[in-house]
Amino acid sequence: MTSGTLSRDTLFKRHIALPQQHGAWALWLAPFVIGVGVGRDITPALGWLTLATTGAFLALQPLTQLVKIAAGRRSARDQAPALVWLAVYGLLGLVGAAGLVATGQAWVLVLGALALCILAWQMFLVARRAERGQMGVEILGAAALALGAPAAYGVAVGGPDMTGVWLWTLCVLQAAGGVVYIFATLVYRRMSALPDWPERWRIAGRSTLLHVAMVLIVGLLVAANQIPLGVLLPFSLLLAEAIYGGLLRPPVGVKPTRIGVRQTVVTTLFAALVIAAYWMPG
Repeated sequence: MTSGTLSRDTLFKRHIALPQQHGAWALWLAPFVIGVGVGRDITPALGWLTLATTGAFLALQPLTQLVKIAAGRRSARDQAPALVWLAVYGLLGLVGAAGLVATGQAWVLVLGALALCILAWQMFLVARRAERGQMGVEILGAAALALGAPAAYGVAVGGPDMTGVWLWTLCVLQAAGGVVYIFATLVYRRMSALPDWPERWRIAGRSTLLHVAMVLIVGLLVAANQIPLGVLLPFSLLLAEAIYGGLLRPPVGVKPTRIGVRQTVVTTLFAALVIAAYWMPG
């Protein structure tokens, strides 16, 4: 089979058609669900936004594969299926964007443009083989995905406002804490025995301090009447998880998949608690 030939086997390769990281799905879906949940209204424009964001998110996988192929990091045999999936997902995104414009929600495209700027930088790093192990890159990518929160909320309520900005801020804080925490736990997985306390603090101290800072930031936003008091609960639980999983019971020798699934569960619980906090009276 030549490099440009398509077959059923090559077209439906999962590593080309779908994102392979559990965390990526959670970082995309959680902010979007939070925006929808806090907005409390299902509108036709929300359907178009769902189509646009789904297409944009899924397009990241075949686009990344194409960049890797161009950089010589992947076989040219994957080029044809990657182009097909990029075209399919790109069409979904364009149809969704057109629907947003038609329903008077063109402002969302500004958020999409911001995300595209971050995407372009990430693809530049992928082409240079410089994206792996970059904590800052992961956090910035998560911040781009978190734009789904203000987008979904704004579409639900009829336009952007400060609540959407604060939802984005909360999602970015959670994602940044999660990325730093995951980087710490992945160090533990290569160990065969539980390290002593100084070593544990060296590995997970930054994650712990970041989560403490997150709780303090959220507390200040609560005191300033910008967000509900109940939002302190999910961030307090994130801090407890960082202390437990990073210092008290670190995942020594645990497979990365198990760590990722656990973080996905934590992110899901976070989203549910944030929505509940906004639904509480007062």
